Order: sequence, then structure tokens, then C-alpha cells
Amino acid sequence: MRPLWILGVCLPLIAWTQAPADPSAAYKQVLEKIQPNIVTVRVVIKIEVKSEEENETNESKFTLQGAVLNSEGLVLVSGALLSSDSFKQLIGLEDDEVNLTISPQSFKVIFGSETKEYDAQLIATDSQLGIAFLKITNLEGRRITPIAFSNEELSVGKELITVSRLPKGFDYAPYFSTGRVISEVSKPRKAYLMEGNISELGLPVYNMKGEAVGVLVLLRHGLKDEDVDFGFRANFGSDDRAAFLLPASALRPLIEQAMQRAASVQ
Repeated sequence: MRPLWILGVCLPLIAWTQAPADPSAAYKQVLEKIQPNIVTVRVVIKIEVKSEEENETNESKFTLQGAVLNSEGLVLVSGALLSSDSFKQLIGLEDDEVNLTISPQSFKVIFGSETKEYDAQLIATDSQLGIAFLKITNLEGRRITPIAFSNEELSVGKELITVSRLPKGFDYAPYFSTGRVISEVSKPRKAYLMEGNISELGLPVYNMKGEAVGVLVLLRHGLKDEDVDFGFRANFGSDDRAAFLLPASALRPLIEQAMQRAASVQ
């Protein structure tokens, strides 16, 4: 039988010669898994502002980041600039302050760094959460792997990741941002406060398995100005709102409703 002292010498040598795991591999894996679903959306809207003194109509063009949720081409985007109610919620404008109407005119969806654009139409908006759903009208045979959602119970300290794209001038290159949960609230609804670089409203947030655990939205506390301390203003730059992670369990019913509506639209 081989002397035990030989094993004692060999085991440390084996451990020393094994290459250490690459800490960047996990991030790269999630990026590669998610990036095919992250699209750029070119938007054209018409803005009408009416007042006692004058009426003004303008056309505005901008781009959004979106996430294709399923194989039928349902796209989740920020809805802050896609409806009058969502825009008023975003800037804190009361209904009686100004008569403002936003009318979407067109949506063009771009996958990756491709030049081809797919037409899409607005299916649904949620002005309270500031999110919207688009439907690509014709995928022309394009295959899409649906995003996997998880009802994982998040906890303080949990590291999460999101994936977005750079502008056209940088090849629409995908990139990731990280953050972690720093608080959990139950009012005005169950949601998680985060710190870090995750800031893209309307995009899913993922765990390190590449599963979507929620979406980043703006929530308002509904308090009067005198009830908000200076610390909140200093940390979040606003008197009445902050960005929170809405868990997947709360997002699922909205996705199902949007899917049903998209199925009824030709």
C-alpha cells in the first residue's frame, strides 16, 4: 500500500496546479444568454399641448431599450414617454395643470447590431408603473428564445444584473450592469430597493443564472413634502419617488394580460 505521506504531498500539489475559476465567466455567461433578447426600439410620437393661450403640436423621435419576452415578439419597454398619463406621472404634472396628449406614431425594433427593422405596435401601458408592451407585427420566421422568469425570493445583499445596449454609434454592443438589493418595502407595493449601476427603467433584472427576477420601475411614496426627510432627497434626487425592483410575481399578470391582448390584435 502506498504510504500516506505521499498522498499528503500530492494533494496540495494537485490543488495548486488546478486553474482558478475565472470570476468574469459568470457575468459573460449571463450577458451572452440575455443579449439576443435585448433590442433597440426607434420611436416616433406626436405631442399636443393645449392651453388658454395657444395650441402646439410637435413630433419627437427617440430610442428605447426593450426586452423581447416570448417567441411571438412581445416586447417590454419603459412606457414613461409613450402615453400622456405615464409622462405626467414621470414629471409629477397634475391633470389640471396642462392639457397634454401623447400619441405614438410608429415603432421600429432592431435586433442586435442588425440593420433590419421590424415594425411593432403598442399593445398596453401601465401608467402607474411606467411600463409598456409592444408587439412585433411580423417576425418573418425569426426564432426567439423566451426569457425565463423566476419567482425567487430576494433578500438584502443579493447581487443582480441587467443587460442593455449601447447606441448605434457603438455597434449596439451589449453591456451589463450590476447592483444589489439594499432594502425591501411592502408599501405602496412589495418591491426591492437597489444600489449600483442598474438604472434602465422598464428592463428586466436578472439573477446570476440569467433568470429574470423583476423589472425596474419608479414608485412614489405618496407623502406630503414636509413628511420627506432631507436624506431621501439627497440619496434619490427626488421628493416623491425612487427606482425599485418590482418582483417577477407582480409582473407576470401584466405580461399575461399583454399576451392575451396581443393575440387578439392582427
